[in-house]
Amino acid sequence: MDELGLLTHEEKLTLLATLLESTSGHPLPQPVSDPVSTPRKSPDNPLSELRFELLGQLVIRHGNRDVAPSAPKLRLILATLLFNANKPVGASALISELWSDDAPRTANATLQTYMFKLRRLFRVVLGLSVEYVTQEVLQTCSGGYILRVDPAQLDITEFEQLVTTGTAAMHAGDYEQAADNLRRSMALWRGNVVHPGQWGTQLRAQVARLEERRFYAHTTRIDADLCLGRHRENVSELASLVVEHPLHESAHAMLMIALYRAGRTSAALEVYMRFRQRMMHELGIEPSERIQGLHMAVLSTAPILTNRSLTSDMLLDRLARSALARHGNPPAAS
Repeated sequence: MDELGLLTHEEKLTLLATLLESTSGHPLPQPVSDPVSTPRKSPDNPLSELRFELLGQLVIRHGNRDVAPSAPKLRLILATLLFNANKPVGASALISELWSDDAPRTANATLQTYMFKLRRLFRVVLGLSVEYVTQEVLQTCSGGYILRVDPAQLDITEFEQLVTTGTAAMHAGDYEQAADNLRRSMALWRGNVVHPGQWGTQLRAQVARLEERRFYAHTTRIDADLCLGRHRENVSELASLVVEHPLHESAHAMLMIALYRAGRTSAALEVYMRFRQRMMHELGIEPSERIQGLHMAVLSTAPILTNRSLTSDMLLDRLARSALARHGNPPAAS
C-alpha cells in the first residue's frame, strides 16, 4: 500500500488497466490511433510475423516497419528478455537492469507497468487477444517473466548457428563452406550493439560475449579465405584489423602470412617489427614463441608458409614446435 501511494496518477491508471485486462474476458477498447482495433483469431505462431534483431540497434520488424518501442527502459527490458528468450527472467534481475542499485520504492509496480506496455505492443501490432499475449507470448512465471519466441525469429540465434557450423567446417578442412557460413554470420550485423540509455550488468556481459564472438567469426572467416588462396583480397581488411586491435597476435600473424604469400616479404617483416615494438613498449614483454617462429620462417622463406591446407593456428603451432626442437627443448609427448 505504501508503494501504491507513491505512484503517479498515470501509473495508477496504467495498473488499473492491467488489472482490468487480466480479469476481463475481452480486451479494453482501443484508442482511435491503434492500427488494429479488433483482435483476430490467433494462428499457431502469431509471432512468426515478427523478426527480432539485436545485432545493432534493437529492431522488431513487422513487414517493412520497425515496431520496437522508443522508450529506453522498455527497450532495455525487451532486450533482456530477448537475450534470454524462452527462459524465465526474474523480476529482481529486470529491476537490477533498469536501475542498478538505485531502484525506487515503486520499482515492482513500475516494472508491471512496463510489462503491460510490452504486452499491449504485441497485442496491437499482431491483433491478438489479451489472454493469448498473457498466456502464450509474455508470460508471468514464479518471480518473473518469460518471452516466448521461435529461435528462428532472432538474429542472434541465426548468428550463433552460422558461427557454429562455420567453425565445424573449418575444423573439417572445408574452408569454402567455413568462409561462406562465417561471411553470412557477419552480414547479420548492422553495427555495434547499442542502447540509448544505460546497459545493466547482465546485458553488458551478454553484449561483451556477443562482440567477442563477432570478432572470432571475423578473424576465422579471414583465416578460411587465406586457406583458399585469397591473400591479396584480405590484406587491406587485415591491415585495418591490426590498427583496431594493435596487440592482437593472431591478426598480426594472419597479416604477415597474407603479405608473404602475396609476394610482399619486406612488408610482412615490418608488421612483425611494429608488433614487437608495441609489445615491448606497452607490455614490456617479447611476442610469443609462435609469432617469433613465424618471423623466423618469413626470414628464411620456409616452404611451410605456402601450405594452404594449414590454418594460421596450425601453422603457428608447427613453427613453435620446430623452434623448440631446434633449441633442444622438444615438447612433451601428448
